[in-house]
Amino acid sequence: MIGGSIGGLFAAHLLRRAGWDATIFERSTGDLADRGAGLGISAEILDVMRSIGLRVSRNYVHQVRGSVWLDQRGEVAYESARRANGSAWSIVYQPLRVGFPAAHYRTAMTLTRVEPEQDGVTAIFADGTRERADLLIAADGVFSTVRRQFMPEIEPRSAGYIAWRGLLEEKDLPPAAHRLLDCAAFSFPEGEQVVSLAVPGAGNDLRPGHRRYYFIWYRPTDRATQAELFTDASGRSHGVSIPPPLIRPQFIAEMKAAARSNLSPVLADIVARVPQPLLQSISDMESPRMVFGRVALLGDSAFVARPHVVAGTTKAALDAKGLVDALATSGDDIDAALHRYEEQRLEFGRAIVGHSRYLGAYLEGQLKPMAERSAAERERDPKQIMRDYGAPHLVHDVDPATLDD
Repeated sequence: MIGGSIGGLFAAHLLRRAGWDATIFERSTGDLADRGAGLGISAEILDVMRSIGLRVSRNYVHQVRGSVWLDQRGEVAYESARRANGSAWSIVYQPLRVGFPAAHYRTAMTLTRVEPEQDGVTAIFADGTRERADLLIAADGVFSTVRRQFMPEIEPRSAGYIAWRGLLEEKDLPPAAHRLLDCAAFSFPEGEQVVSLAVPGAGNDLRPGHRRYYFIWYRPTDRATQAELFTDASGRSHGVSIPPPLIRPQFIAEMKAAARSNLSPVLADIVARVPQPLLQSISDMESPRMVFGRVALLGDSAFVARPHVVAGTTKAALDAKGLVDALATSGDDIDAALHRYEEQRLEFGRAIVGHSRYLGAYLEGQLKPMAERSAAERERDPKQIMRDYGAPHLVHDVDPATLDD
């Protein structure tokens, strides 16, 4: 297993329970729990966690009663009964990591290349280590070394906008924001979009006063400006993401000033109070293949959907389950199992990326001349976007009755 984040952990856990000898090779050296912020949680994620023997607590999920559209004054312009489920990336990652055998999770292992063989594969690492296996699973993310070896032409495609994200402790929220704790709040400033909701606090704490509030703010941004945003004070470019402490202070100050100009007062106040915002460039990616002999791509190494579908982690979990299910039903015929896996997961990947492009069309079109914009890029219906947000035709809502006390 190349990559020890959520997708790799899901697959490795499931494989070990199915009788495989599965070892994870992760290039990082530290704990990954501080990566990521808010997370959309689905019934599928929880089902896969249960299938590997993990208890799913009610504290994993903050369920809100519905969704609201906040106008530029911060007043509710529209209210929907559609529920949303908020969580945090670390809440899923930590039990997966803690529950995986330490002896089979090897850190500081940077893959350099893969050597396919007729009935197996050899992984070669930067320190000279060579590991041969019957199967190699690439869960090494959007900039997958494995995918680039087999399909160097497949790379993430910029959507033409960025996202500022932040988490704020409930106790630090402005008083006017407390009315938003029981709903998902959408805001549609000109050419932009903000989605925010409460998520569990430290230690999965859902008690009032102990939760956190999460926002993601989408802003159209041209390539030159993005290049500046993702360059640190030393002049080093970090591509399409940057470690939060390396974001230059002037860009954070400019972002908070824009919040005061563009957002409703309550959202601007929330943004202003976040101590360390996160920044990412929004992109998407589709791979035409997921299997190369005894090598299989999984999660973001194969398909990257924009965050609007709130389903990146769900896709990784379902990829892992689909792969292990295919292996379990194919006996000793690994090649037939991989063919079945690819056939099924390509369809899902294309659907989820397509839906994310539909949800982000208006944002993507903002940098184009008006005459070149499609109908979806020229106009948007906030009510329809709220109804379609996420991936309701592909991802299922959490049933509170299925959660443990």
